[in-house]
Formats: sequence, structure tokens, C-alpha cells
Amino acid sequence: MKLTHPRFISIAISPTLVKVAQVTSNGIVEHVARQAVEKGTAHTALRQILSKFQTKGAGIICTVPGDVATTKNLDVPSASHEEIESILTLQASRVTPFSKDEILTGYLKLGSPKPNFTRVLLIIVNREMVKEKLDVFKSAGLQADTVIFVPEAVVRFYAQALRIKKTDAPLALLDVGLQNTNFIVESQGVAVMTRNIPIGLEQMAGDAGSGKQLVEEIRTSVSAYEQEGIGPKIGKACLTTSHPSMAGLDTLLAEALGVNVETVPYTKYVKGSKQATTTLNMDFIDDPALDIISVGVMAAMCQAELVPQEIKDQRTLVERGHETMKAGALVLLMLFFVGGALLSKVYFKDQFLKQNLIAKYSQQMNEVKGLENTIAKARILHQYLETRVLPLEVMRELYRLIPKEIYLTSIKLDDADNLTIQGVSESMSKVFGFVTALEDSPFFDSVKTKSTASKKDRGKDVATFEIGMKLVADGSAPAAATAKAPGGDAAKPEKK
Repeated sequence: MKLTHPRFISIAISPTLVKVAQVTSNGIVEHVARQAVEKGTAHTALRQILSKFQTKGAGIICTVPGDVATTKNLDVPSASHEEIESILTLQASRVTPFSKDEILTGYLKLGSPKPNFTRVLLIIVNREMVKEKLDVFKSAGLQADTVIFVPEAVVRFYAQALRIKKTDAPLALLDVGLQNTNFIVESQGVAVMTRNIPIGLEQMAGDAGSGKQLVEEIRTSVSAYEQEGIGPKIGKACLTTSHPSMAGLDTLLAEALGVNVETVPYTKYVKGSKQATTTLNMDFIDDPALDIISVGVMAAMCQAELVPQEIKDQRTLVERGHETMKAGALVLLMLFFVGGALLSKVYFKDQFLKQNLIAKYSQQMNEVKGLENTIAKARILHQYLETRVLPLEVMRELYRLIPKEIYLTSIKLDDADNLTIQGVSESMSKVFGFVTALEDSPFFDSVKTKSTASKKDRGKDVATFEIGMKLVADGSAPAAATAKAPGGDAAKPEKK
């Protein structure tokens, strides 16, 4: 289930204790609290604690610790989510002494060892145990949005805090709690192996030999990890808790495992209010709050969900009911607006016509007809003027063809489109070249030299000429007439 709440309330319930953390969606711990309980009073304690929390609009999370779950690494011959769930449901009954109706299963994807296969970490918990926790929630006036496996959240918390890369060697996390220790192996940001060891701070504080026994159990767990070929060799180990009863434990572990062991308290990476930090340092020294804080911080990223199927079905029915109601309301709203628009359109048209629209604007209609006649005449005049554009194009063509050594003294055009030009040239050869250019132009036809003569002009010998030609109407091609050749001279259009 995708969680998109602005804050999360993570709750851990055990036979003797209730712990609660309030965390914003961006990982800020706003409030933490714990309260000892007696048998049958967990819901009362939870209700008292929640009186100081902001539960409205928050995502309510039930936590499942590692000591009540069984895990198993499996290669499943499928890549489909539905098929994987079906296969794991059948496999789970073989791993535990319970029937499939007595257990809940979840899983974490660890990769694909070969095509069409998925490697998973199967998580199995007792259904009745989870239902008892959810009943406590219900008695306290809450409804859980999801059930999250704590070791998965712890791994994701430390993977983010330590900025672990997918290429880094696997990391062993040793989460030492009050009465037990969770041995968790992280690889590529995911928990690939978990094991619960029933030795915690309480046992180590009362028995000096408990520390050595814990080290031996962890060494055995590491050997099992390597022998089963779950992943690459562990490169480092981290203790998530710093406590006086754990003095020297890191040294013993380093000698037994042959890897570097560091104490990295979770409180070092908790972003929280001053009140929350103070409460952690005072009330959670002997019983760390990593379980509820990691779940609250990483709630949106956790994959395994251990919600009973009947609750999932109820949630699905409620969600579908809400969606159906929304769709129905939307359809009714659309029908209302469409009907209103149609009715208003009919009403306004009726009112418009009732005000004698036609009679009121009869005079304007006559004026409109007069304007239409004027527009028609203007259109005819425009078409006529377009037919007279030819002389302008001819002038442009003459300007293009006349060499610099020639200038015109007269241009005459009669109604029959006969054009006569007179001019002066520095030499007679320029006149002949000009005539040739006119003959090649698509605007002129029947180009003839009517007369040529020599005379003195401004003290120079020049040639005068008179040329006659006929304009060609369909030769008007402004684009062709004004195109320039690459050399800078005007390009000659092809004569039709």
C-alpha cells in the first residue's frame, strides 16, 4: 500500500510495553513515548499515550518485530507479483509448523538469479498475533493503515543514514534490544537475511557470559549466511546501540567475525525536536526506540506488508465504494451543468426573440445589404487593379536589365500593351546587349530596334536608340524577376 500521509504514527506493542513514535513524512521525529503495561491493558495505555500525539490525518503503522517472525531465502520461478505471492503462500506452510490459514506472509525482492526467477526473503508471522495487535489498535480508537516488518525498516534506515551504495559489500547490523538481538544482513540497501537471538541488554547486564554467547550465536549466523550462498561475504558489522553492558562486545565480534565492527548508535542519525531527543536520551536508554523510529522514517519505502487478507479486502471494498461515490457525484454534477447550460440557452434565445429582434434591427439589415453591395464593387475594382499590376513589374524588370552605361529618356505604353523606350548608351555594343537581354526576358516579346544614331552628349560620343516591344501578361513573375544569381547579378528567368 502506497503511504502518502503528512506524518506517521508507528506503534510497537509487546506483552509488557507500548512504544509510540510520531514522525513527519520527511523523517523528522516529533514525539516519542513508552509506557509499561499489564496483561489486557495495552489498549488503555495506548489511548493514554496517544492523547499527546497528532493522529488526525496521520498514517497509523503497526510494527512486527523480528523475534515473532520466521524468515527464509527462496528462489521463486516467476517474476509476477501475484504468482510469487501464491507460490510463497504454499511454501510458507512447509517452513513453519502452522497451516497456511494460521500464518501471514510477506516478502522482499532480492534480485533475479536467472531469467524468470526471483530471489526473495520470505517473511512469516502468526496471523493471530497480528490480529491481537490490530484489535488493540481498534480498542484504542485507531485503524492501522499497514503492518511493517521492523528489520526491513532498520536496514533501510541505516542504508540511508550511512549512504550505502549498491556496490558496497554487505553490512551486518546487530540491533541489540532489551531482551533480544536482531542479526540483519544488508545488501544493496535491502535486508537479505534476518535472525533473532534471545539475548539482549537485560541478559548481558545480569550475566557476564551472555556477551560471549551472543558473539558465538552471531558467528554461527554469519557462517549460515556464507554456507547458504545468500550473498557476497560480509565486509563490515555495526552495533546500533551503545550501552554500558555492551562494553567490549565490538572487540569480541571483530575477533570472531574477522571484520571491522563499529558502534553506530541510531540516535546519531535521528532528526527530531528537542523534546523527542531528550525523551530518547532519558527514557529509551535500556530499551532502544530504533524499531518505532526506523519504521516511522522509512514507512513510505518499506515493501513487505503483513496485513491480514480480510482487512485488505475490507479496505479494498471501502476504497471502491469511495471511488464509486465520487464517480456518481461527478456524473450528477456534469448532468446538472449540461442541463443548466441547455436550459439557459433556450431561455435567453426565447427572450431575445420576444424583444422583436428582427423588427428592431430591420433598418440595420438594409444598411448591411448596402455595405455588402459596396464590398462587392470594391472586390471587382480590386480584381481589375490586380490586372494592372503588370506595368509595375515591367518597370522593375527594366530596372533590372538596364546596364549602368545606359539611361532612358522616354518610356511609352499604349492600351495595346506596346512599350516603346528611348535612351542613350556609351556604346552601340551596350545597346545590342540590352536588346538581347530584353528578348530573353519573360515580360517582353517582339523586341525590335526601331532606330539608332550617334551624337555628342556632354562632350562624349554616345549612341541614341529607340526600342519597341510588346508586354507579355503571363510573364509576370515577381519572384523570378527579382531573384539574384550567386555572382550578384539578377538571375534571368526562363522565358515561356
